[in-house]
Amino acid sequence: MKKKLAVMILVASMAASLLAACGAGADEKTNDAQAGEETAEEAVKEEAEPAGEAESEPAGEELTVAGVVFQDDEFMNALINGMKKACEENNVEFVSSNSNNDQSREVELINTYAGQGVDAICIAPLDKEASLASLGAAAAQGVAIGSVNMEISDSDFLVGGYASDDYANGHQVGEYAAEWIAEKYDRPIKVGLIHYDHQLPEQSSNRYGGFFAALDEAGIEYEIVANQGAEKEDLALSAASDMITAHPDIDVFYGANGGGLQGLVQAVAQSGKAGEMYAFGYDAQEGICQQLLDENDILQAIVVQDPYSQGYSSATLLIQYLRGEIEAVGTTESTPGFLLTRDDPEAVKTYVEENYK
Repeated sequence: MKKKLAVMILVASMAASLLAACGAGADEKTNDAQAGEETAEEAVKEEAEPAGEAESEPAGEELTVAGVVFQDDEFMNALINGMKKACEENNVEFVSSNSNNDQSREVELINTYAGQGVDAICIAPLDKEASLASLGAAAAQGVAIGSVNMEISDSDFLVGGYASDDYANGHQVGEYAAEWIAEKYDRPIKVGLIHYDHQLPEQSSNRYGGFFAALDEAGIEYEIVANQGAEKEDLALSAASDMITAHPDIDVFYGANGGGLQGLVQAVAQSGKAGEMYAFGYDAQEGICQQLLDENDILQAIVVQDPYSQGYSSATLLIQYLRGEIEAVGTTESTPGFLLTRDDPEAVKTYVEENYK
């Protein structure tokens, strides 16, 4: 019996050992399979994220755009601010200067910027012939050239730019003035003109040429009894005051630019001629808009340019050209103007709020 029991214990022990061995083998196979799955997952991950790939695109070549204007006033400052904003949005360095109505100073600035190796010059030129000659030389050195505030066509080096259609804008405010004059007067009128022919003769003459053409087309009879070049507010105040003294029977003034218009309206107000003399003009500035809203009833209507957009769009054009996104077009594109009038004060207030506040 003891011998039989011993045999049974031995058999049971061998069976247990055999089962343990089988269990261990199964565990090892399971662990090997799990290890294999982890290795495969790691391999897929490595293929999806190859070693050494950059986390961001490499930075592009650094660019510098130089802005050049010719006067320190609200209009020119808006041009510069537009250029600056375009450069900021495109991570481009921006520098700027003012030629202060000095052609030799403009030439010096163009040559200096070209010598410093700027990539582009965005400029409000003083003179088509003299300015374009200097800009052409800069372009020959590899500087991209863009223009604002002057209409240029068929240039063999100009990338492009934006400017107002001065004749069309002058004509637009002239059409409004013609209707206003026809309703108010049943006689020929006398006109005083403040221009800036001495500074930019073609641009200035287009602005008042369009205005008077609209009067002619409407059959308005008028005589220009006095005219004077005065592009800045203080100069126009003095010039218009002299006109009023010499011709106290002037009915209507026309100012061909912002500074001239603002100064002549002040001259009428200071002369005590409000209600007898009236004004129309070209350009919008915050002070001019306030004159449109003033109860003295002098300024009746203005045609508005958009210098900020001109500067912004011209600088953007240059940046796109430098980055190979567009081709040079060799001409400027005209940007349309629009009217602000005394009989629509809400539109004037909205314009002021959107542009000066």
